[in-house]
Amino acid sequence: MHLLPFAAGVFTLLILPGPTNAILAMASQGLTAGRAIALLVTVLCAYLAIVLPASSLASSFLRDHPLVAQGAKLVSATWVLYLALRLWGIGSSRVIEAVNLRQLAVTTLLNPKALIIGLTMVPPTKEISVTASVAILTFVVLAASSIWLTIGRVILGRENQIPSFARRCGSATLVAFSAVLTFSAFGG
Repeated sequence: MHLLPFAAGVFTLLILPGPTNAILAMASQGLTAGRAIALLVTVLCAYLAIVLPASSLASSFLRDHPLVAQGAKLVSATWVLYLALRLWGIGSSRVIEAVNLRQLAVTTLLNPKALIIGLTMVPPTKEISVTASVAILTFVVLAASSIWLTIGRVILGRENQIPSFARRCGSATLVAFSAVLTFSAFGG
């Protein structure tokens, strides 16, 4: 695999709507340059924390222990559902607060896209050096995340509060991803 197909494949996966992208769009409310950098660095670090070990260590382990893989999907689904309920406003009588970096980091760490990249897309080191793979992954993660921040900024504007319609749409998107993860954990 050459550099361009690897970059294109990862970008195609990361640009698709998903839990991290939904959270990034919601996190763009009241966005400043400093907050944008913090959000981008958080997503990048979380993806690298999963992709690098998965590409070198976890592939055979998860293949040999399907219950562990199933459990990881269920934990991811539960977290995404929790975020959806919080975004909707269930269990909270106060105004919905902005997405924080911890929520974004955990969502990205549990995002199945990271495992997909690590387990199936990172080329073997005999084809591309580890440094080149990490550099490409870094660039693509930052590009896709920046696009989702921009999408969120366009939809939400400069408001300091997420409009109810946007919260509900984001929540519904997260519920859908939680359902997909749950069904995939049970082979559905």
